[in-house]
Amino acid sequence: MNHTAATPFKLTSLAAFLLAALALWVPSGYSYGAVLSFVGALYFAPRWVRTRPEPRTLWLALLLVGMGCMWFLLSLDRGIGRWDKGIKWILGVPCLFFIAAYPPRPQAFFWGLPVGCIGMGALAVWQAWGRGMERSEGFTNAIQWGNLALLLGCMAMVCLAVFWRRRAWWWRALMILAVVAGVTASLLSQSRGGWLALALIFPVLLAQVRQVRPRLFGRLLAASVALLLALAAVLAATPRFHERIGQAVAEISQYFNSGFASTSLGVRLDQYRLVADMIPQKPWLGWGAHGYVAEMTRRVELGEFDKALIAYPQVHNDFLDIWVKVGVIGVLLQATLFAYVLFLFWPTSARLQPWPESSPAWHDALALRVLGSLIPVSYLMFGMSQPFFNHNSGIMFFIFYVSVLWAALRGVERGCWPLSSAQGTA
Repeated sequence: MNHTAATPFKLTSLAAFLLAALALWVPSGYSYGAVLSFVGALYFAPRWVRTRPEPRTLWLALLLVGMGCMWFLLSLDRGIGRWDKGIKWILGVPCLFFIAAYPPRPQAFFWGLPVGCIGMGALAVWQAWGRGMERSEGFTNAIQWGNLALLLGCMAMVCLAVFWRRRAWWWRALMILAVVAGVTASLLSQSRGGWLALALIFPVLLAQVRQVRPRLFGRLLAASVALLLALAAVLAATPRFHERIGQAVAEISQYFNSGFASTSLGVRLDQYRLVADMIPQKPWLGWGAHGYVAEMTRRVELGEFDKALIAYPQVHNDFLDIWVKVGVIGVLLQATLFAYVLFLFWPTSARLQPWPESSPAWHDALALRVLGSLIPVSYLMFGMSQPFFNHNSGIMFFIFYVSVLWAALRGVERGCWPLSSAQGTA
């Protein structure tokens, strides 16, 4: 491959590294790799437009376009600002086609993970103990920060497990530090909802192990139980965690005993009660974004719901927010996106059969598939108590992490980087 032909591959690999390495520990760190991908998509458009995308990539692109159109309907902004979130989904499509045409090296993303996790962990410690902040939040809000830090920490844990026997001791030590740093950043954010994702992440990972390496299932199950017990012990010894749990219990009790909803959980519970009444009235097409706010405001002014709801035009649950505003079609669209991404990446013995288990490509493909499958699983749980796609970080992480991991996987399957996981070994 000559220098000119290799340039777009180097660019997508750099973008993949930056997406993981800058993450959330620098302002808008998730945007640098995304912008680089978009600039590359524009500059190299005369080349990649001649490459016919494969059907699976086309279906993913169509779902991204669908999400962009839906977010145009969900926006409460007026004028050009109405496209702020929707346009990100749509502009992700040429980036997806460009990255798929010139797959990044898997190692670019793998090496970015420890940099990103350690950066977030260091920033979280500095904010919590250096600046005395009650909750670490990076440069976004504490919930987004904590949830995405947990996701990156889990990704680092997957790489650690997949490449454990193929890497030097110092690499294993680095990845262990990355996992600890990512978990620390999430803990210091005190984000309660994101930790519920572990209730689904661990069973999914165990199911994948049972499919791909059934002989390791017993040991991995024992290791997972030990890890969860260790995590529970750490949480039990964390005063701030006790405070947050006690606060949650108090807020729920206040809501059900006295109807007091001017708390974090009280607002959520009151919102759920409101949409449970509104959705059946317009289940198919929804109330519209502005229609929901108008009806919510009317009911609050009538005294049917707490005044605290006025400050929250988005329901703190992705699927309920979509359902009440754009109807059941929107719910099906987002559910289809999650299910399709999970289908694309889900590892099976048949999908890994082209390579022997001892080969670098087998390990690369397995890691990429597991990492990709973590995204919809995590987002499904993150969105249960937070309108996750209402934040730029939520949108950008999903679009570009899915695109990079999918393209890298297809690159491995096409033999673009046959020796990638051999790099960095002892």
